[in-house]
Amino acid sequence: MRARTRKAHDSVPIARSAFTLIELLVVIAIIAILVGLLLPAVQKVREAAARSTCQNNLKQMGIALHNFAGVYNGQFPAALIHSGRYNNANTAPYSGPEVNFKGQSPYTVYNHSGFVALLPYIEQGPLFQMYNYQFRASASSPYGLPVAAQSANNDFVAAQYVKIYVCPADVNPPPVETQQPGNTSYFYEMVSASRSNYLFSTGAYTDYDNNWVATGISARGAFGNNGATNLNSLTDGSSNTLAIGESLQKWHNGSTVFGPYWGTGTHTAVHGRGYYNNFTPNYPYGSCAPNSGSARQCTYAWGFSSNHPGVTNFVFCDGSVRSVRDSVNAITWRALGTPDAGDTMPNSDY
Repeated sequence: MRARTRKAHDSVPIARSAFTLIELLVVIAIIAILVGLLLPAVQKVREAAARSTCQNNLKQMGIALHNFAGVYNGQFPAALIHSGRYNNANTAPYSGPEVNFKGQSPYTVYNHSGFVALLPYIEQGPLFQMYNYQFRASASSPYGLPVAAQSANNDFVAAQYVKIYVCPADVNPPPVETQQPGNTSYFYEMVSASRSNYLFSTGAYTDYDNNWVATGISARGAFGNNGATNLNSLTDGSSNTLAIGESLQKWHNGSTVFGPYWGTGTHTAVHGRGYYNNFTPNYPYGSCAPNSGSARQCTYAWGFSSNHPGVTNFVFCDGSVRSVRDSVNAITWRALGTPDAGDTMPNSDY
């Protein structure tokens, strides 16, 4: 067999060119530009996903409200039961679908939240079964009113992370804050509570005000202290009345002791004060803590707010979920906050 003749060039090594420093820098620059172009797109996708999840949370709460009302002849749950911030020992005890305190004397502080009443309707039945309305949710009582006995089960419930009550555009999972009760001069006494991102629409009224039924219809919301509207009494229309809206976990002063909290009725825990000084969603009340000189303006306690650019999400009393712009017309905003005031909305573009 004839042997293969070795050619001269077979033994010559092939020269391989390496990256020069300039070429390497160009590649790095191109990668940096691509990353810079990609990041905003990724951020927008994340924001859209968070907003969608938040809207779905509100949708589930809207369904829960209607299921609750279906069981109790159209009646919605109270935003707060026996608030410790209302300084009137002669207030009539609450009697409603959640619990009956009629005839109880003296008037006793419980601070039960309406979000607790919705637990069985958002697939949290076992958690609700642990809760007992005969014990307090919070010892918040700065005016020295009698406070109901503490329950370890109620404290446990309030500290639980309930996914539907948290918007992923905020801190998620949310922190569990702890303030030891015992000093009734404080406004925020609870053993522990998990933060949340939603407030009931209570018009001009807050946890410091009278029973819902005793407040003026021109400014009260669909929910309030010791009461709420009935689906059959929404004369302004269920599709024109706010039910529950978003609120950031911390307002402008950055304090951990204020609400919102879903499971314990502390100061500012569950009330969304929409109809007050034209505080529209994300109203810039003050500088964000801890930097008092911060250029960013944050919302006030009881305010509706969100991390979604330019809008805040709400579920209306008809169960529909809609976004309300930060620049919503002030008169329209007031009209949305009242269920039976007879006011009209001059501008449906919100």
